[in-house]
Amino acid sequence: MQIDPDQNAELMAMQQLIGRDILLPLFENSSSFIIVLDAATLRIVAANRPVRDMLGLNMRGLQRLYLSDALPDLPPGRVNRFLQRFNGLRRPRVRLRLALRRRQDMILDVDIMRMAGRVPSIVVQAQDMTNTLNALRQADNAEARLTTAIDALSDGFALFDAADRLVICNDTFRTFYPASAAVMQPGILFVDILRAGLQKGQYAAAIGKEAAWLHDRMDRHLNNPGAIEQKLSNGRWLRIVERRTVDDGRVGLWVDITTLKEQQDALRRLAVTDELTGLRNRRNLLEDISLLLDGLPPQRSVVVFHLDLDRFKAVNDVYGHLAGDHVLKHCAAVLESAVPPGDFAARVGGDEFIVVRRMPSDQAQINDFANEIIKRMMEPISYAGQCLHIGASVGVALLDVGIGMGARGTVLTAADLALYEAKKLGGMAVFYETGMLDDVMAQNALARELQTALERHEFEAYFQPQIDVARGSCIGFEALLRWKHPRRGVLSAGVFLAIAQRAGLTDALDTLMMDEACQCLRLLAEQGRPDISVSINMSTAQLSDPRLPQRLESAVDKHGVPRNLLHIELLESTLLDERTAYFLTNVQAMVAAGFVVELDDFGTGHAAIAALRKFRVSRIKIDRSFIRFIDTDEELQKLTGAMISMANSLDIGVLAEGVETQGEQDCLCRMGCTLSQGWLYGKAMPLRSLDQFLFAGHDAAGQDRSSVSPNAIRGVI
Repeated sequence: MQIDPDQNAELMAMQQLIGRDILLPLFENSSSFIIVLDAATLRIVAANRPVRDMLGLNMRGLQRLYLSDALPDLPPGRVNRFLQRFNGLRRPRVRLRLALRRRQDMILDVDIMRMAGRVPSIVVQAQDMTNTLNALRQADNAEARLTTAIDALSDGFALFDAADRLVICNDTFRTFYPASAAVMQPGILFVDILRAGLQKGQYAAAIGKEAAWLHDRMDRHLNNPGAIEQKLSNGRWLRIVERRTVDDGRVGLWVDITTLKEQQDALRRLAVTDELTGLRNRRNLLEDISLLLDGLPPQRSVVVFHLDLDRFKAVNDVYGHLAGDHVLKHCAAVLESAVPPGDFAARVGGDEFIVVRRMPSDQAQINDFANEIIKRMMEPISYAGQCLHIGASVGVALLDVGIGMGARGTVLTAADLALYEAKKLGGMAVFYETGMLDDVMAQNALARELQTALERHEFEAYFQPQIDVARGSCIGFEALLRWKHPRRGVLSAGVFLAIAQRAGLTDALDTLMMDEACQCLRLLAEQGRPDISVSINMSTAQLSDPRLPQRLESAVDKHGVPRNLLHIELLESTLLDERTAYFLTNVQAMVAAGFVVELDDFGTGHAAIAALRKFRVSRIKIDRSFIRFIDTDEELQKLTGAMISMANSLDIGVLAEGVETQGEQDCLCRMGCTLSQGWLYGKAMPLRSLDQFLFAGHDAAGQDRSSVSPNAIRGVI
C-alpha cells in the first residue's frame, strides 16, 4: 500500500511533538480553557490548569464529573442535550458564546470539537472575551457619544483619513451642501464630494470656471490650513477651517457666517448710503465715477451734474424740518427716476445732489437733461395740504475717456465751480469752463491777502455825502468800505467783499465799519454838526446774525452817539431772500432800539409794497440804473416818478443814488425828489477829508428835515 507523503509528514510531526513533550505543556499552559470529554459518557477526561484554577478543583476531582456538573451556572439537562445532539451532527465543530454568572460576569467564546480516535473524545475550548468585549463596548459607547456630540454641533464637521477619504461627518455638514449630500458616505474621496457639488452648480464662485476653482480648492485643502470664506449658490456663506491630523488626515469645521456677511453688507451699504433719501452718499464717489469710464464707447463722456436746491432753507424755516425732509426725499425720487440703470444719483450735502451719467458728448443733449431736472424740481410738492415750491441750480462737468487718472479728481471740483456760477444766475444750468478754476485760484489768493490786510489794518471806511438839493446842505454820509491795497491802490468793496464773506472775514469787517461809522458821527458832533447821519450797508448774511442788534448797540454806546443817526441800509433783494423770515426779527429789534432802516438799490429787487411796511423802511434809495440819463429817457422818468409817488404816499423818504449831471438832478427835483447822492456832489472820501468838504459849503446845520420820513426822525415803529 502506497503511503501519502503529506499524511506521513503530519504523523511524524505529531510524534515529534509527543516525543519532545510539547503538546502536554501547550495543553496545560494555554490561556484558553480546555476540557476533554469522553464522547460516549460525556464525563470529563482531562482539563488544563486555567480550568482547574477557575473551578477550584484538581484533576482527580474533575474526572469524577460530567461537564454539566462542572458548569453549575448552566442547566444540566440543557448541557447534556446539547452535547448528545452535537454527537449526532455530521459537523465536527461548532462555536457558541456563553455567559457565566460567577463573582463577576464572564463572557466565553466556546469551540466544541469532536475528535475521532481509538477512543472518541469531545474537546471543549473556551476563550475569555470579557475584557475584549468590554473594551469594544466602551469603544462603541465612546464612538456613539462622539457621533452624538458631532451631530449636535451647529457647525459642519468632517474628518478625512490619510487617503483623503471621508471617515465621518455630521448632519450639519450635509445640510450646508444639499446638492452633494447624497454622496457624503464614509470612504468617498473629498475631491469627489467637490465634483458632485460642481455638477449641481453648488459653488457660486466656481460657475463658469469649474476646473480652476477645483484646483485652487484642493490646493487650499491639502496645503494651506488658513480659513476659507466660501459663498454657495443659495446665498449661504461658510467659513472653512481645516487642519492636518496626527495620522496625516484632515479635520475641518464649516461655520455658517451668512448672518455676519449680511450685517457686513448692511454696514457697507449704510456707509455709502444717505439714510434719509436712500441715495448713495459722497463716500467713494470719485472711484465709482472713474469706474464708469471702463468700456465707455467713443463719442460718449461721463457727465457730472452738481445740483443745489433753491429756496430750500425757506421751506425749513417756514414749514419745519419734517417738510424739508419730505422735499429732499421727493427730489431724490425725481433724480432716481431720471437716471438709467448703470448711472447713479447721490446726496452729497444738506440740499446738494450729484447725478453721474454716461451720455453722448453733445452739449445740447447734456443741457436738455439738466434743464429737464430743473423743470421737474420746480414743480409743486404737496405736503400736509400745502404746495411747496423750490427750484434747482446745476453745475455741469464732463469727464472724457482721454483724461488721465490724475485729472479725474478735478471733475467734482469742476462741477462745484460750475454750480457756483449757476447759483449766481439762479435756476440755471452752467457748464464748467477753464476760466472758472483760474478765477477760484485768484480768489483764493485774494482771500489770503485779505487776511493779511486785516492784520495790517489796510481797511478803512470812506464816506460819500448825501445832499438836500433844496437847501444846498449835506444831510448825511454813506459809509463805504475801502481796501488800501499796497500795489493796486484803493479798492472798493465790490472787488473783494464776496471773497471776504466766503473766507469768513465779514465779522471783522462789519465790526470795523460799525466802529468807523460811529467814530464819524462823534467827530461830526464835535465839529458842531450833530444832525448829520451816517448809513452803513447790511448784507443778507449780516442780517442773519442773531448778535447784530447787540453789536450795533455796543458800537453806538462805545462812542456815545445817538442811535437814530446810524442808518441801516438793506438791499431790496434782501426782502425776497429765502431767509427773510429769519432776519425779520433782527430788523424789528434794530428799529425798536432806535436805529433807522433804509432800503438800498430800490427798483432792482421787485420788492412788494407790503414788504416795505413789514420792515418799517424809513427811506428808499432809488438805484442808479433809474437815474442815469433820466433827463432824456421818458420811460425812466415814468418809472422813477411812480416810485417817488408811491414812497410819498406811504410817508417814506426818497433819495436818488448815482446822480452825476445837473440835468439828472433838475429832472429829479421836478419829480419831487430833492435828496441825492452821487459824483455830482462828491465821491466817497476818508474821514479826515469830511471837515474840508463840509467847510466848502455843504454844512447841514439848521437844515429842514421835512424831506426825510417822520419814521426816520423818530427811529421807532
